[in-house]
Amino acid sequence: MKALLASRWLRLALALVTLVAIAAALLPFVLRPLVAARIRARAAAAGYDASWSRLELSWPPRLSLSNLTLLRRDTRDTTLTARSIRLALAPGSLLQFAPRLDHVTASDARVRLPKRSHAEGGDDAELEFDVSPGPDRRALPPEAAARGRRLRNSAAALARALTQPFDRLPAFSFTNVEIRPASGDEALIEGVRIGLLERTREAKGDRLLVAGSVLGRIERPFELTLTHTGDGHYRGTGRIALPDERESDASLLVSVDGTLTHDPRTAVLTLADSSRVRVGEIPLRLGVRLDPRGPRIRLSLHAERLTQALVERSLPRAALGPLQDLGTVGSWDYLLEFALDAAQPESVRFEADVVPHGLALDPERTFVHVLGLDEPFVARIRLPHDRSTTRLLVPGAGSFVPLTELSPDLVHAVVTNEDGAFFRHRGFNPRAVRESIAENLRAGSFRRGAGTITMQIARNLFTGHDRTLGRKFQEVVFAWVLENLSGVSKERLLEIYLNIIEWGPDIHGAEEASHYYFGKSSRDLSLDEALFLAVVIPSPSKWRNRFDAEGRLRKGPRSQMAFIARKMSTLGWLDPARIPHPDSLRVTLTGPAADSGSVAVRPARVLPGPFGFGR
Repeated sequence: MKALLASRWLRLALALVTLVAIAAALLPFVLRPLVAARIRARAAAAGYDASWSRLELSWPPRLSLSNLTLLRRDTRDTTLTARSIRLALAPGSLLQFAPRLDHVTASDARVRLPKRSHAEGGDDAELEFDVSPGPDRRALPPEAAARGRRLRNSAAALARALTQPFDRLPAFSFTNVEIRPASGDEALIEGVRIGLLERTREAKGDRLLVAGSVLGRIERPFELTLTHTGDGHYRGTGRIALPDERESDASLLVSVDGTLTHDPRTAVLTLADSSRVRVGEIPLRLGVRLDPRGPRIRLSLHAERLTQALVERSLPRAALGPLQDLGTVGSWDYLLEFALDAAQPESVRFEADVVPHGLALDPERTFVHVLGLDEPFVARIRLPHDRSTTRLLVPGAGSFVPLTELSPDLVHAVVTNEDGAFFRHRGFNPRAVRESIAENLRAGSFRRGAGTITMQIARNLFTGHDRTLGRKFQEVVFAWVLENLSGVSKERLLEIYLNIIEWGPDIHGAEEASHYYFGKSSRDLSLDEALFLAVVIPSPSKWRNRFDAEGRLRKGPRSQMAFIARKMSTLGWLDPARIPHPDSLRVTLTGPAADSGSVAVRPARVLPGPFGFGR
């Protein structure tokens, strides 16, 4: 009897095992169309079409996609291609009915960031301006507003991923991944190539390894290793190559030592303010707080008693560039505070300050022309693509015009459009940075910079126009030096700027620009002409785009010119009675620009409206 029961139980067990095996074998075939439909639905919800050559499901639970492609539905641009992506679930999580990723791998992937469309801004875009009472603000086109929402949603998703409990994050391994901006979009870097990005679990924590290169005219290899222990302590080192002609293997070295904690109730991730970062030999105190709600981020960075010798020992020559020709005595502290709630871009907080301690320029060791700018000199103006030209900044010579003799409307229009706070800041404008971050986050793309007139002087005279983070760093430092250590007045800086800035093809300075476009001196410009010259400065090589095929000013430039006039009035630089309506603005090219052959010069016909404005 016992033998019979045992035999029955054995047959039952074998039957159950057989059923489970059959179910496990058939499950992938049953689930495959459901999983495929789910992936396509999620991609479509994000604005993409997803396709692949092969989708496989296996047990233990694994999903494999071969030759995955994501296309933007609106533009049909390819955003992502990947030869292979594999997702593995933790088997135990299925038994708990809470599926959790255990490991992710991807290889041979190419990511092309979405391109900014015509409606989202740019040199040729027809920007709308809010003409209602109250503070002036650019009204976003619908597509730009939608892109801003997508960007903020992506930031929220990233913040949620970063603030997951450490022990719930999957291991991952990405190999040969390349990320580039959209073709035609200007960016500080041309992209990033990741040879390996890997997170592995270890007995007492985990380890992150990144190795790749920053793409550009010269590829700059980098690597980062970060280890985490169970008590939240992090240590890491990083290196990025910054070679130049004299230092073929120069590298920027960075290390971090700090405590990272996660609040399981709020999911807030905090890097303690006591965390230490070293850039070369430069000691920094760094604190970060990331809250997935919003998401909200707060960052603080402090450096004390910095000296020129310490900076030169810590940064490669390529990072310093022309800053090596500045000689200083004394020291300084640097303080930075940043906070942002992505759900409310206007709430952004940004403060940066340099606190000098006996800091001054040493004339004996300063070999770049920042001392003596009050005197007449020959300006070597740096142009894009390593070109340069010269202009005499000498009274009575060349096309130089003293500030006091320029058209006041032109001076005020340029300052209003380029740097309305020029007479209030000291080379760097934190408020402009805050407004730039808020507007760019709202629009989901780069629409507004935070450069100052002093930074533009630094770019034109000292640093050049390379679109690199290193060059931007040099520009900010030179601007601070010009405003705080050179002894040059605001008025003289503005005078230099208005006599060297590019206004067209080999056209530099207000006098050359006035003759090129209008055949007259910069002393004799009308308000409309002054406003036009102000809107040319941001992209002087594309000045023809301000006109339509019949030679009329387009709607976008007219709206911007009227916007500048209103701002001039609020600053006390223009009588309110002189503020033009956008439809009344007209510009007739009468200088050499009229013979360029690209723009008809017949003046636009403006009909009077019911209130005396054009319509």
